[in-house]
Amino acid sequence: MPSQPTYCATTMVATALPLTSQPLPFPMLYGRAGFSGFPSPAQDYEPRTLDLNERLIKHPNHTFYLTATGDSMEGWGIFEGDLLVVDRSIPPRLGHILVAMFEEEVLIKRYALYQGTPHLCSAHPHYPPLPLAETDCQLWGVVRAVVHEYLP
Repeated sequence: MPSQPTYCATTMVATALPLTSQPLPFPMLYGRAGFSGFPSPAQDYEPRTLDLNERLIKHPNHTFYLTATGDSMEGWGIFEGDLLVVDRSIPPRLGHILVAMFEEEVLIKRYALYQGTPHLCSAHPHYPPLPLAETDCQLWGVVRAVVHEYLP
């Protein structure tokens, strides 16, 4: 069984504060490719809203935001400038994307086995896997969500 990274005792980068309490419209989509069929007249009387806090933040006291830098995780959908929602209360498992302090550098990497031992791995081939057993690595949390803006 691979050794699990442990959480560090350092301070958080940015505490997850509630976004506005104003609900956002959240329309119901029908069918696989969008709207199909005739909508029910009762649908107009069903208010649906989306609360991003409720959807993305499960443990507010253990959650913080972080902005991604670099290109090492682009293959897994994390790009420069993306906002990460990081949860310190989730136990890390293989396959999770972690935020860690690795040899005095904050990294965003996938927790994976490489040649049978636990490593922090990038999605970019130019960045080699980083072994966890031989270095000083402090886990800051597990990435719960990525907010990627399409317009600058």
